[in-house]
Amino acid sequence: MQETHATGTSTRHLIVVPSRSDPLLRSMTEPVGGPLGKRAAPGAVNPGFFTVERVLVLMTAVSAIIAIMTKSHCRTSGWATPDQQSTVCWSEFPNSFVDDKLGTLFPFLSQGSPFEHSVVAGWVAGITAALTSGSGDGALRQLAFFDLNAALIAVVWILTVIVVARTAGRRIWDAALVAASPLLMLVAYVSWDFWAAALVSLALYFFARRRTLWAGAVLGVASMAAPYPVLVLLALVFLGIRARRVTKMLEMFGAALIAWLLVLAPVMAVNPSAFPAHVTDLLAAEPSESSLYGGWNLVAERMGWPALDASASNAAAAILLAVLLLGIAALALYAPRRPRVAQLVFVAVAGFVVLGKNTEPWHAVWLLPLLALALPRWRPVLLWQAAVIAHFIALMLFRSKVLGGISNQHAIDTPYFMLAAMTAGAATCVLIALTVREMFKPGLDVVRRGSVEDPQGGDLLGPPADPRIALLDEAASSGKAAAPGGEAGGDHVKTVIEN
Repeated sequence: MQETHATGTSTRHLIVVPSRSDPLLRSMTEPVGGPLGKRAAPGAVNPGFFTVERVLVLMTAVSAIIAIMTKSHCRTSGWATPDQQSTVCWSEFPNSFVDDKLGTLFPFLSQGSPFEHSVVAGWVAGITAALTSGSGDGALRQLAFFDLNAALIAVVWILTVIVVARTAGRRIWDAALVAASPLLMLVAYVSWDFWAAALVSLALYFFARRRTLWAGAVLGVASMAAPYPVLVLLALVFLGIRARRVTKMLEMFGAALIAWLLVLAPVMAVNPSAFPAHVTDLLAAEPSESSLYGGWNLVAERMGWPALDASASNAAAAILLAVLLLGIAALALYAPRRPRVAQLVFVAVAGFVVLGKNTEPWHAVWLLPLLALALPRWRPVLLWQAAVIAHFIALMLFRSKVLGGISNQHAIDTPYFMLAAMTAGAATCVLIALTVREMFKPGLDVVRRGSVEDPQGGDLLGPPADPRIALLDEAASSGKAAAPGGEAGGDHVKTVIEN
């Protein structure tokens, strides 16, 4: 990557070679020859067809194929309950096609549509259902609907990896955390949540490129795909206050509001009662089994304790989310050094996943692109994915037990499910703690090694308003201890790449 300045000179940007810079990957490459040699300079020499982005795309394509194989039982035998849960091939796509009558009703636009997912998911579901109208009836059309949505998710997955790679700056290989994710191989085709993750990733790309209005507009659309982009917006506003870029952030917020209204406008014009009814249904819904409140209810049922109804769960979730927002604001404004955009956004979204009333294990899809930018460390990220995978499998087996009619070897009881859910929640909290630690100790942040400020900083970058912060920034940048291998800043080894 080469950048030309007004003087006509060019600056070479450094990228990180993962087999050198990450301890886990360095040890994993030993069976195939070990880390890349010190004299090798990938990128400085023309790699031919296999550029970094193309390798990442190939990795994603392989992962997408493996992901469809995990659904092969249901694609062959159908999505019958509880078989689809006990074989862990359940997906919202085919079930929603039947339950929400997508063959005859367009979500939100048709009167009496029972669709319970987001507006963006409704648009995708309605259009894909219309495209499968010529594929037959019954199970054949249901399968075609699943396959078409899965194919679209695969394309979105590839585009997300490319966007994350380009947003990561010199750490382009960190996008492999998304491209080769074991978690996504299991849950990528479970729900429409990947659309929200892709839109947020695109928004951060625009923000990093100082296209703040476009970032706001994309986040506005993303807010109609999932609720968590609102927290992303607020985190950026808090950082804007710290950097004294409030006007830019308010412009971004205005663009988000306009885009949100534009997506909602057709629904309000055609079927004005649909969206308010959708919000009312969400508030009236019981908490999910994987949430704190649903977990309490499962334990309370066995112990004879009072359970939390929908209104009590809503109140508890609102209080905890308010505390989360106060914590995000405090981190943005009072951390010794301004947190990186990806760090604060990840903490906000991960906190929402832990505290939300409707939390599901596949909501981890929201976190993976953010993790690749905020905490690109393979060992903790893979361990977290293992915990979430166990949570998802436990949920499927627990639901097969609840639904009945399944043998005990394909089902589990409440205590085992609760153990898996709590482990996954604790793993997410550990990632939050690691990220916050790096906010307060920037010398531990692998992204900031090599005098890099914030690859996603965009309009937030610039001289700090307070000279005391400048001194802290300088001290944090130069205070990295030498690694055991003798290189300052840990085992980080840099290579030069020119595009």
